[in-house]
Amino acid sequence: KEQLKVAAVCHFDETGVRVGGKLQWLHVASNEYYTHLFIHPNRGQKALLSAQSVFGDCLNWTVHDCWASYFKAGKGRHALCGAHLLRELAALIEQGSLWAKAMHSYLLEAYKASRHGPIVAPERLHWQQCYEQLCGQADEEELPVLVFFKTNGDTSRPRRSKGRNLLNRLLLHQAAVLAFAFEPGVPFTNNQAERDLRPVKVKQRVSGCFRTESGAGVYARISSFVSTMRKNGRNVVDELASVLSGSFQWAT
Repeated sequence: KEQLKVAAVCHFDETGVRVGGKLQWLHVASNEYYTHLFIHPNRGQKALLSAQSVFGDCLNWTVHDCWASYFKAGKGRHALCGAHLLRELAALIEQGSLWAKAMHSYLLEAYKASRHGPIVAPERLHWQQCYEQLCGQADEEELPVLVFFKTNGDTSRPRRSKGRNLLNRLLLHQAAVLAFAFEPGVPFTNNQAERDLRPVKVKQRVSGCFRTESGAGVYARISSFVSTMRKNGRNVVDELASVLSGSFQWAT
């Protein structure tokens, strides 16, 4: 946990798990060397700022999806997962959105342009202007709200389209969206965290839910240890044996 707090880049994600017949959340904080998993009844700020979490103490880049709670907690700088954005844009493209198609291509081109190092001035200004132009195009295409008329007792309120909601996030979090292109060491996706959560999804398919909270906590702690050992090229069986015998040593 202490190493993740000071890491240059730390990935965060969460997934729902059934514990004792109730929905709880398995949270992960990880990078290429360390994995920290914990179970919490909440998904948002209560979990992110709890003693179990490292999010509130991370000092550098935090990579995550656009879940609002991430932006309301913590001390670090935010970077959004490009893969999540591409999936949302792809869904809009299927509905005929022209701006989504252009933004989808823009993000992929920015990724290619920054694969060997961050985009710097004066090219950086060009990429920023293109981003803002695409957001302007989106603003013209997307209606501010969708109006629903009351019929047969329906009390639906006007609401924004998915395209408008996505555009608002792209505008609000522009720096976080483009961090991968302009900042050294910031990845394009949050795949690291998603890979570290994948084993629990496999477990759920095989054996279903956890029966107790204590059992879920034990699983999270052991899984954190096993994942960290693998990332550092350590023999998992040998290291588990050394922990049980009291001879485990870890040099950072």
